[in-house]
Amino acid sequence: MFTRALLLNCLLFHAIAAPAQSQVAAMPPLEPEDGLDAGSARAAVLEGRILPLDQILDILRAGFEGEIIEIQLEYEDDELAYEFDLVSPEGRVFEVEIDARTGAIIEVEDEEDD
Repeated sequence: MFTRALLLNCLLFHAIAAPAQSQVAAMPPLEPEDGLDAGSARAAVLEGRILPLDQILDILRAGFEGEIIEIQLEYEDDELAYEFDLVSPEGRVFEVEIDARTGAIIEVEDEEDD
């Protein structure tokens, strides 16, 4: 069953995966706690400000096992970060933040420790 967030994230993935160069939109002003919509994410990829989601997924899968249950692209300390919620093979939920520009792992947080 698709949740609303998962459906939006699937749309975000497809928008980033094969964007048309002529459809680059200017980045709208965002508040630090705001996430990015698919159009803004696509523009950021085309402008070279962030890595595409497929490259970030390769980095994530190289270091972590589990099922992705949510993906967000948002501002974290004035930088764009991909944030993933995963369920490990053991059933634990954790969050992985990856710098959207460099692909560096910023933070791994066990959600059950909160």
